[in-house]
Amino acid sequence: MQDKRHDEHPELFQKLSKALEDDEDRQNYLHLSYQVSFYPKVGTMLIRVFEGKKLITRFEHFGIHALGLHRLGSPISELDPDHRRFAQHLLRFAVLNPSEGYFSIPKKQVSFFLAHLSKFRDVGFFQGKRKVQFSDHPLTPMVELREENPTEVHLRASFQEEHSGKAYPYDQVRVFSGRRSWALCEDVFFPIKSSLVTPLLEDFNELGELTLRGAEAADFIQEYLPTLAKKPEVLLPEGFKPPEVRQEKPELAYEIEEDRVQDKLVLRMHFNYGGHVLPPHVDDKDVMVRVQNGEQPILIRRDMEFEKDTLQKYQDQGFHRVSQDRFETGGEAAMDFVTETLPILKKEAKVTGEDSLNQFRLFGELAQEQIRARATTSGMDWLEVDLGFEIQDVAISYDIIQALLSQGRRYLPVPGKGFVKINREDLLALEEKILEIEGEISEGGKLRVAPFQAVYLDESFAIDWSQKQELGAIVKSLRNIKGVPSRPLPQSLDAILREYQHHGFDWLHFLHDHNFHGILADDMGLGKTLQALAYLQDRKERFGATPNLVLAPTSVVFNWASETKKFTPNLKTVLLYGPHRKHLYKEIADADVVFTSYALFRRDAEILSKHHWHTVILDEAQNIKNYRSKTAQLVKKLKADQRWALTGTPLENRLSELWSIFDFLMPGFLGSYPHFKKKYQQPIENDHSSAHLDRLRRRIYPFILRRIKDEVAKELPPKTEVTHFCEMTHDQNKVYHEVLAACRKQVFQEVEKRGLDRSHVSILTALLRLRQICCHPDLLGPQFQKREIDSGKLEAFKDLLSEVISEGHRVLVFSQFVEMLNILKKWFEKESIAFEYLDGRTRRREEKIKNFNENKEIPVFLVSLRAGGTGLNLTGADYVIHYDPWWNPAVQDQATDRVHRIGQTKHVFSYKLITKDSVEEKILMLQEKKRGLVKGLLSSDSALGKKLSYEDLEYLFS
Repeated sequence: MQDKRHDEHPELFQKLSKALEDDEDRQNYLHLSYQVSFYPKVGTMLIRVFEGKKLITRFEHFGIHALGLHRLGSPISELDPDHRRFAQHLLRFAVLNPSEGYFSIPKKQVSFFLAHLSKFRDVGFFQGKRKVQFSDHPLTPMVELREENPTEVHLRASFQEEHSGKAYPYDQVRVFSGRRSWALCEDVFFPIKSSLVTPLLEDFNELGELTLRGAEAADFIQEYLPTLAKKPEVLLPEGFKPPEVRQEKPELAYEIEEDRVQDKLVLRMHFNYGGHVLPPHVDDKDVMVRVQNGEQPILIRRDMEFEKDTLQKYQDQGFHRVSQDRFETGGEAAMDFVTETLPILKKEAKVTGEDSLNQFRLFGELAQEQIRARATTSGMDWLEVDLGFEIQDVAISYDIIQALLSQGRRYLPVPGKGFVKINREDLLALEEKILEIEGEISEGGKLRVAPFQAVYLDESFAIDWSQKQELGAIVKSLRNIKGVPSRPLPQSLDAILREYQHHGFDWLHFLHDHNFHGILADDMGLGKTLQALAYLQDRKERFGATPNLVLAPTSVVFNWASETKKFTPNLKTVLLYGPHRKHLYKEIADADVVFTSYALFRRDAEILSKHHWHTVILDEAQNIKNYRSKTAQLVKKLKADQRWALTGTPLENRLSELWSIFDFLMPGFLGSYPHFKKKYQQPIENDHSSAHLDRLRRRIYPFILRRIKDEVAKELPPKTEVTHFCEMTHDQNKVYHEVLAACRKQVFQEVEKRGLDRSHVSILTALLRLRQICCHPDLLGPQFQKREIDSGKLEAFKDLLSEVISEGHRVLVFSQFVEMLNILKKWFEKESIAFEYLDGRTRRREEKIKNFNENKEIPVFLVSLRAGGTGLNLTGADYVIHYDPWWNPAVQDQATDRVHRIGQTKHVFSYKLITKDSVEEKILMLQEKKRGLVKGLLSSDSALGKKLSYEDLEYLFS
């Protein structure tokens, strides 16, 4: 074969020439020299840089600074490019010690700098000026498996020079790990060959030893050893074979027993790993366990997280570990385990030994269901009940359980039977009920309460009435109102009672005969007055004449006198009325019934309180709804054998009103007011608690008789309620929004400053002004009257009224503003429309009512809502117009019932005039919330209204 000619490779010699030129140029570059040293044990390398014999710490004159090359670019420098890059690395990674003149290299960067130093010819050590040698022959790392067991693995490392085969012990070599690792041995730096074991070198100690324990040892044996055992750099004992490792999901097995000497419950626990049963681990290193699998040993890897969670669960339950598989606990912790944990445990794992338990056997649970109560004795003012528990023929005294509850105990040992769990929540609720009725429990578990609490008590737990059968029958009748026995009406009663009225008469007598008192709370117009008069007439015929007192609003007193004369004419009456009534005081003792108004009663209270009344009847009993009022306080001082409250609205706004009425009827029945407020009012009104509402309803319902017209007076003609919306005039709307802006600012400043509860007066005042504008801007006073602004609602009212009376209907018009009634009066007089008028200052009210009912030439009756919303019989009208909405819808309903009541034969229409886009329309939306409070207490419905909230304010003043 012939040699190729050089012209066949024209670029070959060009490349060679260029290489020779570069080499010649490189020789002309400046080359630096270096000295290295190491901090013992730390691994930090120190480097000194020399230009000849001059120590260099700054490189600016070489065109190099800390941020790289010179800011003016890359100047021509006499420094060799490799040395220039090395200097840049020093400035970037090293820390200069200017006093000593060396650069300090962190341990993690040493291997990187060694790789660069290996390129330089002039590298020495600090001491002795010995030259540093960089070998071209790498060292191979060797790892010897010295010992392997399930809990520990011992490894030893060494090196072997690949070229000569010479061995180097690890303790004679300093290792610098990195992307390229180096080993220093006898002043020579050897590159370390990269292999599977190279990354482990930095984990070996100075002697070249590494011990792995616990999870590390398990991971090494299971994951890495099978592969490493095949590598030549891994040295294994003769005949070594990697073990088989199994990792199974464990199943738990338990055995329970009693240590009767130490009063302990013993739990033994084991984990089953694929048929291999192991006790719980003791130490974190016990990850692997060697077991025999036939003739071949294998390793089982534990599920340490599962075992730890399991052990922790029992430690949290009070178990103490006394040996590898034995755990003990006692007292209530043991009983907690048996009652709460054991039933769950039996569903999840195999449990043995439960049948052998004696002391720690669950015998049963004590709750209200196990209460045994027997009525024993009773008197006029108290009822005594023996309380105790019975469970599986074992009797337990109530006071024992009560003592345990007070100590916070949850279990009761029963010798020979095990233990009983005390249902604390259930029995504390029972304790709460007993506290609510102010019951006293004496030693031996005898409960003493007032007789009127018997119904609520009988609902709380079943009472054995065998020793007090008569009282038991009374309680059952009170719980089921239909069970009240019927009795004949008095012979002198000049009236035919409807079936529901006769039942009301029976109910009044039933409560009276058993020393109870109550509220007759029938809807307006159902004849509460007649039922009460029938009761009074019967008492006289059966027991003789005794004085009775009836308190009623001024507008109703005369109605009582009139109805008494009509239905019970042989009852001798005294009507305390007028400024010259003092001469009537002497007739009180001989009267059957004394009538007076609440207003006059406050003046005559001293005289009336001297008498002992057989019966005191409060008509429209909501007049004592404010328990702090003088009227309420004086009424409750009256001496009477029997007390009745008559009202269609025993609750208008707040539950304190109901408490006040019952405080008159049966003091102590609902406890003190602070107690009632805490136990009922706040949970119901603030938290909307349906449970507390239901509890209160069950307490009071035996003593409230409530019938609504839809249920008992089906012969009444239909009633249609219509909401009639009115538009404001332009000027009226302008005034409304001016006042709205001012009111909103004032109200929310007040709320922010004083809080919502203390801003009540400011809120109501602002709402009043806005509602007055809706009726007529003139109601705001002379300043607005001068502006002569028309009212859109007034114009709508004129149109509606003109149409209604033109069709021959007669109308009852209500407004809460007397000033508005005066405006309507002026229009009636101008239009020559005949009318009657009644407000709080009107005299001879009964004449005006009679005149309207009998004179069909009078089409309109103007009535102040406060003065005429109750106690009037105005069935001569068949239309009702509410000119302005009242905050409480129940008051409006009562007003409408002046027309829609017994005696009415025509279809009744009730109109509410509502100003669109105003506070009136918003009040209408909020009114439905008020209806729920009465509904929830007097029926099974638990719907409930709430107090005015901040959100309500935002809505009303938006």
